[in-house]
Amino acid sequence: MYLRVVTIKCPNQTAKKALKLLSKQVATEQMSVGLIKETVVDISETNFLNVKYWISKSHFEKGRKNWQKVSQEYNEMGAIVSGVGGEGEINLSEDFKNYI
Repeated sequence: MYLRVVTIKCPNQTAKKALKLLSKQVATEQMSVGLIKETVVDISETNFLNVKYWISKSHFEKGRKNWQKVSQEYNEMGAIVSGVGGEGEINLSEDFKNYI
């Protein structure tokens, strides 16, 4: 599994709301090429994280094409975007289904 953690620093709350919606649309598209899951974490009034879970790094590379277009839109709206990625694994509670 390949994980990508993207930090988005928005200029204001309105931009944050718009960019979160855009991110959700892109994630839906990326799911057709290997994105398994996306977790969005609000870290402040104007900043959020996207944690994206991919089948593999090669699947991420296919889905990255969608992200590059969106990243440009983020920059045009004044957001600062940075990301890191790497191989990852998930440990789940046996009782996980009772918490979602």
